[in-house]
Amino acid sequence: MTIANLDYHHRAPVNGQFRVRRPERKIAANGANYLSVTIEDSTGDLRAVSWDINIIDGLVLKEFDCIRLTGRLRTINGNWLVDMDSAELLQGEPENPLHLIPRSMVPVPVLLAELETLYDCISHPPLKRFAGWVLTDATISFPFVSLPASRHHHHNTAGGLLDHSLECASMVSRYYEFPETEIQVAMIAALFHDIGKIRTIQCVGKPTAAGYVLDHDALTLEILAPHLQRLDIICPDAGMALRYLWTWRSQRKSCHPLLTIAEAISAADRISSGLDRQKSAFENCPDWQSFAKLGESSTYWRPRLELARGDGKQHN
Repeated sequence: MTIANLDYHHRAPVNGQFRVRRPERKIAANGANYLSVTIEDSTGDLRAVSWDINIIDGLVLKEFDCIRLTGRLRTINGNWLVDMDSAELLQGEPENPLHLIPRSMVPVPVLLAELETLYDCISHPPLKRFAGWVLTDATISFPFVSLPASRHHHHNTAGGLLDHSLECASMVSRYYEFPETEIQVAMIAALFHDIGKIRTIQCVGKPTAAGYVLDHDALTLEILAPHLQRLDIICPDAGMALRYLWTWRSQRKSCHPLLTIAEAISAADRISSGLDRQKSAFENCPDWQSFAKLGESSTYWRPRLELARGDGKQHN
């Protein structure tokens, strides 16, 4: 149950998993204590309150905690509100990790739907669990969905990192020449190939302190290490394959990768980046213009392939 698909009528039930925003203990006009929070998921947010002393005193909430909540809907001053019947901190893995990415954290909300579509396409259980662990980790997923992919080059607007990552994973998914299991591991590798940028780029597009001295690729394994260690337990080869796909270019043991699908990930990365730069170069150009520059060093060309006579026939 998500906030968007609740049955909005008086006393309708609410039962789901949500992120907590702005938890606060308050005192009503009649002197009674109550707990006020905003619950949020990938589809929206709602205010929720509880007058139950067991919830007020027994539940210590912090910003962005995950909770399981039950309650009933009502309106106050024209706004929907949830009266909480029960609430507890979420234990274990969520039902759908993507639903716990707050919509307010995503500059381009439509990308969340694309991310969920991609997540649903992962049929290999260990890889799906790994993706879920990463996306449930707020220290990773929140910047992943909100940051640009670069400071001055491709996908350099808020949400660009997610946009670029989804494009790469989608391209890799269409390489039907490879076995399905390899495609699945490559999709995950492509999705998180730039995850190191959450430590090197700030939301304003400026480099972090680490960004001045480190390449983002050097941080990938460090950021994902806790979740890779969990993956190692249930599917060691999946963990090994992901590590290899993220690091093979730096190993220089051979002129070609041990997994050929690594080339597909590299190609997808270059194509996604290039298409975005080319789009930016021609953005304000008239249709007839064939050449455009982006910055001082990048020039792009779009060939005119219309037939000279328009009919495709050879004439004597």
